[in-house]
Amino acid sequence: MTAPLPTPYLSPMAGFFNALLRLYIRRARPIIAAQQRQLDEARNTNAQLVTARDYADSRAAGYIDRTGLDA
Repeated sequence: MTAPLPTPYLSPMAGFFNALLRLYIRRARPIIAAQQRQLDEARNTNAQLVTARDYADSRAAGYIDRTGLDA
């Protein structure tokens, strides 16, 4: 047999690496959540601007009949 038998224990370096990954994931969660909120806000703002621009273009072209609405 040329390779050692596998053991149920991790090497110290593997344990250290796993601990570093757990630390990174724990610290990254709030940052990722904040970035997702910023992305959602940007999408909502973009949708509002596109809707406003479409409405303004339609009104300027005369597609929106406002007779009776302006009182």
